[in-house]
Amino acid sequence: MRLSASKGVVRGSTVILQGGVSFPDGTEVLVTPLTPPPGSPAAVLAAMQQAPHLDSETLDEWERLIEEGKRRVSFGKRE
Repeated sequence: MRLSASKGVVRGSTVILQGGVSFPDGTEVLVTPLTPPPGSPAAVLAAMQQAPHLDSETLDEWERLIEEGKRRVSFGKRE
């Protein structure tokens, strides 16, 4: 038996395969989501690997807050 991958979309609880692909009733298949569900570990990792999508005003505010929150480093008295 030749193994092949087919793309599809879930509608309700049914996977609709693209390109008119069909399998005989009873065929065992493995379905792997291409987009991880929101909040899943895979989705969190994917989000962490992407650049943040911030407008310039929000980015300016973040930078201002970061600067405002910085504290001087003190290593004790110098002799």
